[in-house]
Amino acid sequence: MLVALFLLQAPAPAEPGRAEALRAALLGQDEPPAEAEPRWTDPADGWFDLSRFLETPHGFLPLVVPITEPALGYGAVVGAAFLEPRESAGDEGWARPNITFVGALATEGGSAGVFAGNSSLWADGDLQTLLGGGRLALELELSGIGDDPALADDPLAYRLDTTGVVGEGRARLGRSDFWLALRLAYAVAEVTFDGSPAGIEGLDPGDDEVTLSGPTLGLRYDSLDNLFTPTRGLLSDSTATFFDDAFGASQDFQLVRQVLIHHRPLGERWFLGARADAGLSFGDVPFYARPFVYVRGVPALRYQGEHAVSAELELRWQFHPRLSAVAFGGGGLAWTDLDGFEREQSAFGEGLGLRYLLARKFGLHAGLDVARGPEEGAIYVQVGNAWMRP
Repeated sequence: MLVALFLLQAPAPAEPGRAEALRAALLGQDEPPAEAEPRWTDPADGWFDLSRFLETPHGFLPLVVPITEPALGYGAVVGAAFLEPRESAGDEGWARPNITFVGALATEGGSAGVFAGNSSLWADGDLQTLLGGGRLALELELSGIGDDPALADDPLAYRLDTTGVVGEGRARLGRSDFWLALRLAYAVAEVTFDGSPAGIEGLDPGDDEVTLSGPTLGLRYDSLDNLFTPTRGLLSDSTATFFDDAFGASQDFQLVRQVLIHHRPLGERWFLGARADAGLSFGDVPFYARPFVYVRGVPALRYQGEHAVSAELELRWQFHPRLSAVAFGGGGLAWTDLDGFEREQSAFGEGLGLRYLLARKFGLHAGLDVARGPEEGAIYVQVGNAWMRP
């Protein structure tokens, strides 16, 4: 009877592995484990891929990113990015996952720091929160606010120590791609000059110790198809920041910024990206908070002004399903007077790069960019797009 019952309940022999499992059970043995799916390769093509590892609980992207930014010198950022897919959102949940990042940096010039942040979406993707904080000690050089002949060939070295926190909330307007944002930031910054800053235009004696505190109001339009490596869509980010003693700031000033990023496919394998950035500053602005030309190949904070604009183009060729090449170039202008463009200075950069599709399900590409600018060359490690904004 037991044999007959077993035969009636047994599956058809065509089911692979099932007969072995039943036989093991009858003999009192543990069921043989199911064959595990590849953890570090993509079953679609067999290439190295982090998608399966990143989407599992506690999976993270370990990062050791060399720092070759001319403004900081050689060093590295060591950190971990935890990507949490929002499975209820389908493919959108992988293209825009929740992200937590922790890291530290150090350079040969003495710069160091620790930081952490989180970006999460809530309420079916209609609310977003961003939280961050850290402590940084950066060894930098001041080349003048606007074109300053006294500092052009002999910049003034300084150390910027800052500790701060920031929190932001964004709410989608209806079912549109528009978002309203409110950001609150608080930081304490101290500056130590290697030499005398007396007589340098644009420097305030009070800049050596400043409390930065105040809100930022923002309006964002975001139709990009992917957070990490977009192929189409538009992002417009408009922000106005108000640091004021009413919020606990030690200096009153305002910052206005407009960023535009557009991506579009030029065919099945070619993708064009464009970025424009304009920053305006008003009031008693600490010199290190002034806008600057932001282009690959141009040292950060090197070309500063009361106001600055930058633009960059990038062409990406997906010559292989996993590999792509990029060419980019751009320039910017910084000046000290909105009406007369007094003491203006400009800078341009260009370069080439290579990308690898590191996590197909997330649309995450990573690679290297080699750029040259007006002074010296630089190498940038890119995880995602060079213009990525959470």
